[in-house]
Amino acid sequence: MRALTDPANRRWALTFEVVNACSWSAVLGAPLILLLKSQGASATVLGVALALMPLTQSLQLLGARWLPRFGYRRMMVRGWTARTVMVGIIALVALFAERLGSSLVIWGVIALIGGFTVLRGLTSCAWLPWISQLVPEEERGRYLAWSGGLIQATIILCNLAYAAVFELIPGASGFALVYGWACLTGFMAAYSMSRIPDAPTEAEGGIGPVPWREMLAHAPFARFLVFTVLVYGALAGLGVLWVPVMRDVLHQGNGFIATLPVWASVAHLLMMPLLGAMIDRTGSRPIIACALSVWVIHALLWAALADGLLPLSWWVLVAIQGTAGCGGAAFHLASQRLLMATVPGQGRSHFFALHSVALAIGQGGTPVLWGLALDGGIHLWPDSGLAHALLYALAGILIALAVPLSLRLTETRAMSAREFLADLLVRTPARALARLGSFFTDR
Repeated sequence: MRALTDPANRRWALTFEVVNACSWSAVLGAPLILLLKSQGASATVLGVALALMPLTQSLQLLGARWLPRFGYRRMMVRGWTARTVMVGIIALVALFAERLGSSLVIWGVIALIGGFTVLRGLTSCAWLPWISQLVPEEERGRYLAWSGGLIQATIILCNLAYAAVFELIPGASGFALVYGWACLTGFMAAYSMSRIPDAPTEAEGGIGPVPWREMLAHAPFARFLVFTVLVYGALAGLGVLWVPVMRDVLHQGNGFIATLPVWASVAHLLMMPLLGAMIDRTGSRPIIACALSVWVIHALLWAALADGLLPLSWWVLVAIQGTAGCGGAAFHLASQRLLMATVPGQGRSHFFALHSVALAIGQGGTPVLWGLALDGGIHLWPDSGLAHALLYALAGILIALAVPLSLRLTETRAMSAREFLADLLVRTPARALARLGSFFTDR
């Protein structure tokens, strides 16, 4: 049997993440929003749909309690197989949407997404503690960069395919095809996961009382939780607002809207080689602050576009989606790496489960509030982008407030802001020029 940290095991983990991205990019991405919008769903309904996944992440608290009995692999494989069945039913609902009627389709899809996310929430508590044992700490930055890069490349191809499907096969058949693909790749993801060797769960403790109060008293982890709630509460608004802006304010079609995430994914993918080499050297904290600053610019660009201050042109969309991709790549890589370093080894899955509750509060509760605010704003200012612009500006302000909080997060080996800027603006270009020079002189 191979050692747990054998690189072959990480290849199977990367295979799972790539195939899994094919599934969730349809189930929880732009196709879901477009399916609901095609049936006349309001912004509040969209907020409810987007809130289900993060809200049910809090079920990791329950899943972590039973993790020692089932083990990492058994719990994950069973959960992924069961949730994929829900995706197959969504494909059938989409196929027969015209016969079922809009109201039944909307609430049927939301109910099925609810079942999907409940199963995901109960069983996904095993993934991060499992991967934390597969990947040594000194190699996590590179592994996460590889994982993020491959996932973004997959999302690019999938979103291009979804856009082509919506253009060539409009209506119910196109949505059914996309969700049928998501069902197939969901089962493939469960198989890929079953090839990863299991890891011991002794450090998780047994089934019994969990010292939640003592865990929350762990100061570095508690600060990270507060930061998570604020950031993801602000980012939730970005997820709720963009499709209504493109569809209702700027009157763009489904195919064009489905291609927009591709632009962000390209920027995300291009950032990964740079970030993978940098983050293990600089630490996570300065990169998080830099990523949040980029996201502030992203939100303000959307606000200007929604209010008509910027034209709907290719360079504006490149700037908007480019900042989304660069900010997303840097933030998700750095925050996940910092979380893995902040969580103690003892009771690892319970700490990750508590973090999932913070995500549920930030990502889960706020999309509904953003949706309600958008519906109320449209009622006050009908047929204009002012409501969308104001809410985007508010999201930018909240993200800006998180920047100073990010600099107070605990990290044992991280550059200061001054050292990071010197490394980014002086040393990194110097290293790149030195490599370029050696390339030509060696030839």
